[in-house]
Amino acid sequence: MLLNTKKMKLFRLLILLLITSGYAVAQVNTERFLAMGRTDLFNDNYTESIKNLSIAIEASPDKFEPYFFRGLAKYSLGDYEGAIKDFNKSISINPYFSYNYQYRGISRSQLKQYPEALQDFASALRRGPNNADVYVNRGTTKIQLEMYENSLADFDSALLLDPKNELAYINKAYALYELDLLEKSLDEINKAIRINYLNKTAYERRGMLKFEMKSYKNAIFDFELAMKLDDEDPLLYFFRGMSLYHLGDTLGTLNDYDKVLSLDPENALTYYNRAIIRTEQKDYKNALRDLNQVVQINKGNIYGWYNRGIVKYLNENYKSAIKDFTEAINLFPDFAQAYLNRAAAKRELKDEKGAYEDYMMADMIKQKFSNMPSDSIPLMYKDSLEFTKLIAFQSDFNNANAVDGYVQFKNVYVELESNFVITMLAKDEPLYVEEKRNQYHIQEIADYNQSNLIAQKLAFGLTKEVNELSAKKSAEILLRMDSTLKSSPNNPYNYLYIGILNERLGNIEAAENSYKQAVKLDPTFGFAYLNLANVINLNVLKIQDETVDAKPNITTGDMEDLEPSDNYFKIPDLKEAISYYNQALQIYPKMGFLYYNRANLYNKSQNYIEAINDYNKAIELQPNLAEAYYNKGLTLLLLKDNEAACPNLSKAGELGMVSSYNLIKRYCTKN
Repeated sequence: MLLNTKKMKLFRLLILLLITSGYAVAQVNTERFLAMGRTDLFNDNYTESIKNLSIAIEASPDKFEPYFFRGLAKYSLGDYEGAIKDFNKSISINPYFSYNYQYRGISRSQLKQYPEALQDFASALRRGPNNADVYVNRGTTKIQLEMYENSLADFDSALLLDPKNELAYINKAYALYELDLLEKSLDEINKAIRINYLNKTAYERRGMLKFEMKSYKNAIFDFELAMKLDDEDPLLYFFRGMSLYHLGDTLGTLNDYDKVLSLDPENALTYYNRAIIRTEQKDYKNALRDLNQVVQINKGNIYGWYNRGIVKYLNENYKSAIKDFTEAINLFPDFAQAYLNRAAAKRELKDEKGAYEDYMMADMIKQKFSNMPSDSIPLMYKDSLEFTKLIAFQSDFNNANAVDGYVQFKNVYVELESNFVITMLAKDEPLYVEEKRNQYHIQEIADYNQSNLIAQKLAFGLTKEVNELSAKKSAEILLRMDSTLKSSPNNPYNYLYIGILNERLGNIEAAENSYKQAVKLDPTFGFAYLNLANVINLNVLKIQDETVDAKPNITTGDMEDLEPSDNYFKIPDLKEAISYYNQALQIYPKMGFLYYNRANLYNKSQNYIEAINDYNKAIELQPNLAEAYYNKGLTLLLLKDNEAACPNLSKAGELGMVSSYNLIKRYCTKN
């Protein structure tokens, strides 16, 4: 397991050097936003840094510095493709700046583009031969290519240039570990600790190395030293728990696993290991709950399906056990042990024929691999008999203490960004200024506000977030509008007012009736069509949710799988809402927000191609509509087209959609 290079001292030093390097900036705005972007980057506030640097780029697109710094911010957030794009642009403007090549090389290495990364490191060394960190990064990339002996030369070169380079010692230790030189590896980590006794990573790596050397008490000592420096790193508790398990302290292990899951609730590996211990303790009910979490988090986890089948078998739930063994076999067709276990479950159900077929299949698989050279046998087959053991480590950890701007490590609930709606604000509302800032500018709305609503202290706006009004405030607004409503009963805008007011009060059906009256009075009233489509969408989804919630869960026992009701999978009927968006688009064919809204409805209707087409149209008309890039990226992920999804998520992040970076980390980072 290799270290990333996000927190290298050079990173901060580099920012300081360039801040004070005296580069001339053409415009005052560029200089201001470039300085703000660098300051945010120095303070690990990466998303704000990207916002400010994007403004600087827009003001002066011929400057290389904003692209470089924005590339660093994207790199720090795990958006390696986006970072490479910015470094490319920076290099095209200034091909002599060595750090462009260094960080592009690091980003390429993270994407497993190793030959290209090595070329970049060579370019960086030609332009800056005394940069120790380039040697460290090149050595790390060689480790990824399993060039362990070759990597040692790079780490030694780095240490000649910088004898206090902690990262060089730590990564050199890893190369030595891979060469099975464990004592030498330990010595290198000790050197890193002597340089900086506050290096949490060094203690963590030394603990893991001692764990590999089966020196569990000493490993625990190191993990606890690391915890004193960072008590919210789930990996430390996981490995201390593993060490305690090997020392026979299963209670201590379970306590540490509980801590891991409190910090990282989506950690499938920890649920899996906890389930194994609970199975050993014959606590089948809780073991099953843990394994349910494993397969829910990752449906492709063979370990989860197989062991859940074992737990169900032990609890005499043979039919359900057969389903799980079958799922494991579907994922790994040469899984002989799963065939044997499924055969045993079938025999318990008196299915002798099915049991015999599975026994024969297991025997055939064993014969196939027994005649193969050991180095050609798939690792999965070798491990198949060990599935019921605790797993020491897989790359399954997020740091739940996602501070210092590392938003990509936060656990987020993934859903589509919501629709835009026309709302009405009273200028004397306490949150008027804040809500106004959250709105998008639409010229037609601005013109109407100026000519019709200025005297009434009201304003229309386009927003995603509609705060509900208090009953007192709504009564005040209704009283203020009373004379207008009485004098103009056939004015469609009055019904738009009433509809918006009801919507802000949560009266969705009343809002729908008001909007329908508005378009009845004026069939060309595009704003009313927009809101009408939105409330119909909300109503359909609300009714469906209530139907699902109202249906009781009926199970035959705790050991059965909980199956959702049919309504849970029912595709909502949003045709009526889509038809109103169609009418709005006839009136405002160049309003990108309408295409975005309709795309969301197509998405919920599982008409994904139409949704992507509409997101594309929204982006064409509103090039900075971050939500359109984000939802398009989500849709492409759903269609398993990660390659196309990731650039859209990167652009959404660049435009301010912070949650993009969590998805980029999950689906766009190959390491």
